[in-house]
Amino acid sequence: MTAIQTDRLTKIFSNNITAVSELTLDVQQGQVFGLLGPNGSGKTTTVRLLNGTLNPSSGKSIVLGQDSREEGVRSLTATLVEEARMYEHMSVVDNLRFFARMYELPTEEAESRIKELLERMRLWEKRSLKLGSFSTGMKKRVYLARALLHSPKILFLDEPTSGLDPEAALEVTDLIRKLTVEQDVSVFLCTHNLFLAERICDMFGFLLHGKLQAVGSKRELIEANMKENKVRIHTVSSHYDCSFSGDEEIDDIIKTFQKKGEKIVEVRILRPTLEDVYFQTVKGKNSEQK
Repeated sequence: MTAIQTDRLTKIFSNNITAVSELTLDVQQGQVFGLLGPNGSGKTTTVRLLNGTLNPSSGKSIVLGQDSREEGVRSLTATLVEEARMYEHMSVVDNLRFFARMYELPTEEAESRIKELLERMRLWEKRSLKLGSFSTGMKKRVYLARALLHSPKILFLDEPTSGLDPEAALEVTDLIRKLTVEQDVSVFLCTHNLFLAERICDMFGFLLHGKLQAVGSKRELIEANMKENKVRIHTVSSHYDCSFSGDEEIDDIIKTFQKKGEKIVEVRILRPTLEDVYFQTVKGKNSEQK
């Protein structure tokens, strides 16, 4: 089932700056989709178009079978932005109760849901503490709990690990992946942090100047960017990179080195990483346009 579908989605602001240009993509239900690109590439604008807080200049976006501008989309989705804010002078549990009322959750359901989420966030024992006393990483977990209060079907995340140290960023990222599986939530993640995205995403899209440069799974993106197959032969004295067409040729290459009396210590097929593909499709094209 398709969770998000866009067809030539475009946003041009009044100053004639095109933030998103003819974006066409499909995100399937249950996927964690990562939209990656440098700052200013149009990621946040894309999220605002998809969650209905911004109207497109042209094109369309369908979220869970509805036009993203329809009011019903808001009740089925949640958005966690980079600069999320809650009431720091209030306790964690009172904050969540306040937002539960905004979501119009029945009191009994809200209390059960708050307890469930805080336990999963490992924050239940700290529920009576003021939010302002929490570290940035702990606050991010509370923000995530708030976003999941009304059991959304799609979670939009815009730089959810911004401002976190590496350990806290990994913790929050892994928590997002775990919760999306447990809560059956599709995720649309916008970030420029490739390492963290690669940790949890099923599919990736690379965005530059509002235009989608490439889309696919990690394997699809890597295979599409393999210009030639190479194997690296490590010997005691050196290493050699050899091209090959089919896997059967690798044995022939190894035998050639053995006949020369070379002692082989390692044989490794060279493949580009997702980072290599990203820099080639996004950073490379960005340099070409400058």
